[in-house]
Amino acid sequence: MSLLQTRANMQSNSLDLSSLSQDSIIIALGADPPRDGKIFKAILVIAAQMYPNLETINLADNGFHSLKPIADIGAHFPNLRNLSLMNNRIADIRELDCVSSIGSTVPLSHLSELILIGNPICDIELQQPNGAANYLEKVQKRFPTISMLDTNPVAPILHAEQTGLESNRNSLPKELPFPAVHVFAENSGISDLVNGFVPGFFSLYDGNRAGLADIYSPAALFSLMVDSTQPTSAFARSSADSQKHIDLSAYIRNSRNLTRIKSHQKRISTLASGHMAVMQAITELPTTHHPVDEAQKFSFDAWEVQVPSSGSPPQVLAMVVVHGEFLETLTQNKLSFDRTFVLAPSSPGSAAASVGSPCIIVNDMLTIRRYNGFHSWASPLDGIATSASTGSGSSSSGLAPEQQEMARALQEQTGLTVDWTLKYLENYGWNYQLAISEFPKVRASLPSEAFQ
Repeated sequence: MSLLQTRANMQSNSLDLSSLSQDSIIIALGADPPRDGKIFKAILVIAAQMYPNLETINLADNGFHSLKPIADIGAHFPNLRNLSLMNNRIADIRELDCVSSIGSTVPLSHLSELILIGNPICDIELQQPNGAANYLEKVQKRFPTISMLDTNPVAPILHAEQTGLESNRNSLPKELPFPAVHVFAENSGISDLVNGFVPGFFSLYDGNRAGLADIYSPAALFSLMVDSTQPTSAFARSSADSQKHIDLSAYIRNSRNLTRIKSHQKRISTLASGHMAVMQAITELPTTHHPVDEAQKFSFDAWEVQVPSSGSPPQVLAMVVVHGEFLETLTQNKLSFDRTFVLAPSSPGSAAASVGSPCIIVNDMLTIRRYNGFHSWASPLDGIATSASTGSGSSSSGLAPEQQEMARALQEQTGLTVDWTLKYLENYGWNYQLAISEFPKVRASLPSEAFQ
């Protein structure tokens, strides 16, 4: 992004975002940063991908009444040490809460210097009895690590290494006791079943939902659950698709989220029971596109379940849990999903068998979430070694300027060759912050020819 390139100083790890409304690039775009907080949200997302190690940001003279447009600054720049909010319009000390330890789950826990000079808040607080002391106390309550306030030295209440460990425990990366794998299938038979069923199902679901009528059991059940919470992974914090505001009302009105729905009647009415009810429920949902040809974006777990049956042998069913993503074709919104199927073998001569399906759907539970990528199950080397061995690597030609900047920065920090730098960034969806944070885990697995 040319705006950021003209304002970043990598020698000092700083970014000058002051007076954006007067910037020629912003003017040419017809944007109005003081009135449209989305501009700052978008800038921070892109800046975090291009310059994840920033220590200083200047946000002076931007007309801020509220800091909500930059509420995610701590998530994007966890090592930020110096922040200037000089000459804005902040008039209430509580406006600082959304970026502080009081109101943010990812506060600026390493902040050393804060400048608020030129905001109404300074005059309002300093005019009160014992104003200077109270002003300092209120600011340090929110930013206990600062050692400079409004260019004056102050004694920090806490040092940066003492903060954040307990209060932010939930936001720390989770370490699993064993490596995540792309897929799990109990045996080769169920693996073959799933690898045939999943592409076929989503092809019909995207292109011809009415064609699924023969695959659902006459007594099938379908339910939808919407998880509207904002994902907190490192990927999501820097992904525009994850941070994008999405209207989920088309799903929420039929959501059967049992943690929120307490009414027995509502719980019953949101469970589609029977073939006709299931088909009506799924055809009412927005049209979609699932990129099933990109296998790395999907994961599944599958195993057999034996269901007792009185007077006859147990029925063997397949439990299949699919994780992945889709696009809404009308809005182009990207969402993540989990879909749990209970499958039974199709009987000879049945409608499912007549259309070539080896199974019927007994139960279908769909969970829709805000986009959270696929890196939680993707191998760090997925797609890299293959493209390297086949010579199908990328070329730097045709890259956007910001991608070229990312590639140069990554190559300088990792010592990778040009080809391997581009392949590595492509593997992480050109998410620079995620790619650089994962590199220490991947380095030992890369061949010697990957390095200069």
